[in-house]
Amino acid sequence: MQTTSEEFPTPPAASRRRAAWRKRSIRVDAQTDVTLFEAGLTEPAAPAILLIHGLGHWTQAAWDFMAAELEATHRLIGFDVPGFGESSKPDVVYDLAYFTRAARAVVAATGLQQFALAGHSLGGLIAANYAASYPGDVRLLVLIDPAGFVRTPKLLIRIVGSRIVTGVMGAMRPTRGFIRQTFNSAVYDPASIDETMHSQMYERARDPKVVRAFSRVYRDALKEFLDLPRLHRKFAQYKGPVLLVWGKQDRYVPIKALENAKRVYPQAAVKVFERCGHCPSIEYPHELAARLLEAER
Repeated sequence: MQTTSEEFPTPPAASRRRAAWRKRSIRVDAQTDVTLFEAGLTEPAAPAILLIHGLGHWTQAAWDFMAAELEATHRLIGFDVPGFGESSKPDVVYDLAYFTRAARAVVAATGLQQFALAGHSLGGLIAANYAASYPGDVRLLVLIDPAGFVRTPKLLIRIVGSRIVTGVMGAMRPTRGFIRQTFNSAVYDPASIDETMHSQMYERARDPKVVRAFSRVYRDALKEFLDLPRLHRKFAQYKGPVLLVWGKQDRYVPIKALENAKRVYPQAAVKVFERCGHCPSIEYPHELAARLLEAER
């Protein structure tokens, strides 16, 4: 499929409308409750989109602005991935199977059928795995700067995922300046992140259970990357429509990973945003929503 590259002026965060979410909680297992958020249409037959955020994010941080663009036409469901946001942060193995079970529980609790599935970063990895595991559920797969498509040296994965390194990570208490710098480096223009989001990120990142979950993802979920060909063969079991979206200046999942994603999904439409970092849903929510609507047609 043809790759298109587009550039837009970055809208300041303060000028954008946020989605009006309706919140509730569901049980995944004995240790995990997931907080899910619904917005937009309420009719069960309305076109639905399930949204899965990335590592360290939460539903509003990742999807507020884009969801606001789709409230009038779609039933929108997001959930805080276990370990983050308002969901449980249990002392468990944070691997791909665990996150996929959580997504499956959300689908069952909300009665979703034939929905669009959009995942960002770690959420893209989860979404790709879900679509491969339950292809009949998904009418459109949208992967936004997804994890799982860049080749990482096996030694580095083993070191980063070792108990010693994750133990050190789990004991860290990041400073306000470190959190701000990390969040700003995820976007091309820091003006796309407002002070409210910075404050929320700092408060959440200081929670010891969030820090533990963050380190567990590196210990547990990164093991999937040790055999990328096997992982990609599984992802390729999903044969339905795909939209691949990337920020050209992504520092976290570099755009070179797009070529691997295109090999896994040769049927995919591809959109590359210029002057955009790791978070197109924050940086260009209107344009991303428009591309999603276009892919649904």
